[in-house]
Amino acid sequence: MNLRHFIDLSDIDATALRLILTKARALKAARAQGELPPLLAGKKLAMIFEKHSTRTRVSFEAAMIELGGQGLCMNGSELQLGRGETVADTAQVLSRYVDAILLRCHSHEKLKDLAEHATVPVINGLTEFSHPCQILADILTFEENLGDIKDKTVAWVGDGNNVAQSWIQAAALLGFRLRLACP
Repeated sequence: MNLRHFIDLSDIDATALRLILTKARALKAARAQGELPPLLAGKKLAMIFEKHSTRTRVSFEAAMIELGGQGLCMNGSELQLGRGETVADTAQVLSRYVDAILLRCHSHEKLKDLAEHATVPVINGLTEFSHPCQILADILTFEENLGDIKDKTVAWVGDGNNVAQSWIQAAALLGFRLRLACP
């Protein structure tokens, strides 16, 4: 089995990233026409939020529902993740019940540990190192409004944080210029 996690943009190639964006655009267009293909019928996504979020939680939960699946949302205090139970144990237990796991946490190492021990795909909902799903959404919005991002210039003004890191990874893959202004 070829298990594919989505941990960082640097873990995929430009062709795969472009395929993800193309599929996202097609699904968004279908949604606008009232067509919601049940691509995830019968599938379950465990969503673990050690770091709270409104947009990440709602967007993933809504997507699961719209595509025929179910999102199971848990916050860090509801689990023993890394406290009374090892990350490996949590990964193994969740893998028996769900089809994929989304983790939004502070520790990038915890995310990588979860992915190492899970037998289902793991998605990075945010860590202190990167925020790849946010950048996919940003690039999709950019391209919907301004065309292909290749050879364009994107400016990031803000902290040199996880989002900036994911922008750097995306620029390397998709061939656009990135200008960072960070304190």
